[in-house]
Amino acid sequence: MRTNTKYIDIYTQIKYDIESGKYPINEKLPQGRILADQFNVSELTITKAINLLVQEGYIVRRRGSGSFVKNFRNSTITKFSPLTGSTALHEGEVTSTIIGFSTEAPTQYIADKLSVDKESLVYKIIRLRTIKNVPSIIEYTWMPLEIIPGLTTKELETSIYRYIHKTLNLTIKSAHIKVAGVRPSILEKAYLKLKDTDFLMQTEQIGYLDDGRIFEFSIASHIPSEFAFETVLIANEHD
Repeated sequence: MRTNTKYIDIYTQIKYDIESGKYPINEKLPQGRILADQFNVSELTITKAINLLVQEGYIVRRRGSGSFVKNFRNSTITKFSPLTGSTALHEGEVTSTIIGFSTEAPTQYIADKLSVDKESLVYKIIRLRTIKNVPSIIEYTWMPLEIIPGLTTKELETSIYRYIHKTLNLTIKSAHIKVAGVRPSILEKAYLKLKDTDFLMQTEQIGYLDDGRIFEFSIASHIPSEFAFETVLIANEHD
């Protein structure tokens, strides 16, 4: 029998709402019964979701007052949040430099990752992400034009995820992620000011919309001092 993990879905949604600014820092969250009605679950399920957010530093409980959004951006470590992106986590502290932006037919490898055919057109995007004036991430991103139309340099220099959510009215639901330590490439050494003996934390991500379509395949190389990865592990119950 599978454990009920509905609270994980709720935790993920509220975390997204916090990171995207729907619930601003220091704002009080709706009461548990209101959230329970919103998500059509019990208040106990809401409490379990809120407990996770408290543990991760997104929410603080104030006795007699309720639950409030904590200033989660105060951390000196960059939290990797695949469903919102770096811009939402570090509003006003992230700048993007476009290294490459083109439309092309994908290689077989990229086509397989995006579940498209080789005749489809995809965006190929390479960006340097600078956080608090520190060159921190090189991102390589491929997106199908059919799913994410109309991208311009304006979105690349600000937030692609915000464009997807606000302009295209699409909902980013989940991501499959692989994390590994790697040596920097020639390009990464140049932009991140690294040596041959340095290493990077590299994430490989396939992003999914709520309708199951793949909207993104990306590879992001992070300097270790500005990288932290968080996840939640759920155990299954067996008969």
